[in-house]
Amino acid sequence: RLRRTISSSLSYKTAQCNGQKIQIAIINTSDDMNVKKVFSMPGESLSHGSIINWKNSNWLVTDLDADDEIYSSGKMQRCNYYLKWINDSGNIIGRWCVVEDGTNYLTGETPGDIITTGASRVAITIGKDSETSQINRGRRFLIDDMDSKDVLAYEVTKTNKMFNVFNGTGVFRFILSETDVTDYDNKEKRIAD
Repeated sequence: RLRRTISSSLSYKTAQCNGQKIQIAIINTSDDMNVKKVFSMPGESLSHGSIINWKNSNWLVTDLDADDEIYSSGKMQRCNYYLKWINDSGNIIGRWCVVEDGTNYLTGETPGDIITTGASRVAITIGKDSETSQINRGRRFLIDDMDSKDVLAYEVTKTNKMFNVFNGTGVFRFILSETDVTDYDNKEKRIAD
């Protein structure tokens, strides 16, 4: 009965999850149009940290309820960047992720007449997998609008691999600080080093 009634809902959508066609319910939960609540069909499941392709956008499953007895439910956030790097084997790796401003908490005035001015910082939320698990402090990335000629480089300064990981699946959060672009960076392909 639940499967029949959910499929007649206006929230019922056809999408792809990690390349596989799925039927899910997608619901707005706030004024933030880049975050949605997502429900699987009864008897089916979603994977924490997976990528859902819907409405010509990629969405990262950032939260997943542990109670999945009838269906999986969670939150997904719209990805705004395809992050690329070269792994230890020399292969080009790319993953959809969410890049947000990380500077606003690190600049400003503090008591005692001390003013803190920070370099540009970004926060990246990315799904956990065998490649993203290898990202550590000091790894550099080129992160900028694809139409920008002056590409910005960032270096990982803080890794939070326990940000939202449960039972081996989930998402990582990395904080990166702006750094210099080098001659070894490929600006056109947006790959550092």
